[in-house]
Amino acid sequence: MNRASYLKQLEADLARWSAKGWIGADGLAQIRAEIGEAPPGWSRLPALFAGIGTICLALAVAAFVAANWEAIPRAAKLTGIAVLLLAAHGFAAAMAARGLRTVADLATMFATLVFVSGLALVGQIYHLPSDWAGGALLVAIGALAAAWLCASRSSLVVAAVASLAWLSWIGDPPRPTLAEVVTALALLVACLAHVLRMTSFAGRWLALLLLAGVYGWLFAAWLDVSYLLSSSDMEFSILPVGATFGALLAVWGYILSGSQTPTAGRSEDFGALAHSAASFGVMIMVGTVLLSLVIGFVETVSEEVASEMPHVWPLHLTSALVLAGLVWQGLRSPASRPVHMLAAAAVLAIACPLVLVFLPGNTVVLAAVTLAALVAISAAGSAASLSAWSVWGNLGLAAALLYLLYETVGSLLGQSVFFFVAGLLLVAVAIVSARRLRKRSVAAGEGGQ
Repeated sequence: MNRASYLKQLEADLARWSAKGWIGADGLAQIRAEIGEAPPGWSRLPALFAGIGTICLALAVAAFVAANWEAIPRAAKLTGIAVLLLAAHGFAAAMAARGLRTVADLATMFATLVFVSGLALVGQIYHLPSDWAGGALLVAIGALAAAWLCASRSSLVVAAVASLAWLSWIGDPPRPTLAEVVTALALLVACLAHVLRMTSFAGRWLALLLLAGVYGWLFAAWLDVSYLLSSSDMEFSILPVGATFGALLAVWGYILSGSQTPTAGRSEDFGALAHSAASFGVMIMVGTVLLSLVIGFVETVSEEVASEMPHVWPLHLTSALVLAGLVWQGLRSPASRPVHMLAAAAVLAIACPLVLVFLPGNTVVLAAVTLAALVAISAAGSAASLSAWSVWGNLGLAAALLYLLYETVGSLLGQSVFFFVAGLLLVAVAIVSARRLRKRSVAAGEGGQ
């Protein structure tokens, strides 16, 4: 659990313990002084508004120059951008020296955005040929330099967005050169390392999105070069890769997030990244499960793709077996049951594209596995006390049920199968939930005696 979630849960526990008389006012004060931070929530809003305001200021500069393009001389344009860039960095340095890290970070982000505007300005002045990929790469490098040299979290966000834009612009289908592969990996490592050094919510999620982008980009390039698949056939190959990637992120991210109490320093940043990786993995699992369901109803895998799949599957089947082993260990170690419930959900999520490929046209089995995977994800969130997982699982379950109802509404037999499967799953979830609530209430009663 990351520090923000821990503080929120701790505050709720303190209020409950205080109401029951288990802890007094002095104890509450000492605990809050020990953790040294108020509960998160509305305290982040000023920084959020300030960040949006900084972006608006940078856009105002760009719009002003564009509106007066003919009136402002070329030298004045370049000089103005350079002076504004230096002034913003100087202001950031002054604020950092006074200990105002948030203000310094926002000033550095403003300087980074001015740098982006300056690149576009130079290209327009000298009528350089349009090269969106090259421009995005320059922005990513410049933003990374600002992020590392000025210890700026906001500049890292710009760098990650620019890196993703560069990936999307270097070719479709991707045919990367060795230099492009090295560049992509270098950008990814630089972003992840900075997140481990100075963590932030936006930085973590964008770095993870970049990780997923690079992973998918490299795999798509390998498929295109090795098998020359069409875009429709490539969907059947990408889905299992995405499901496996999300499953491994979810399981190992949760495992590596460590104990429920975050530690200080760099290990706290690592725990926050691992926690975000787990949630990001769950989101990918839900997405790939739903895509598998939709594609299974509208398309059928071709024989060529099915025949080539065994060359790709050993890695994914091995991952599924590893996750199945975690489930088996969970039956022997109830204390780590949340991890193993998540592993069971991951196995079912990986099984969805497997059914799509190896049992083409069998929509009943695909629907059953899909619903089981989404229910397992929601249950894993409940077991781990992570509401985000349950929300993703419940949203995915609702979307899957609505889609299945849409597809089967024209057939009475199809409606019968749909409601039968849905009814069994919901009854099973109700029984399991009731048993868990009963056990928790009994345990709570014994602990209070």
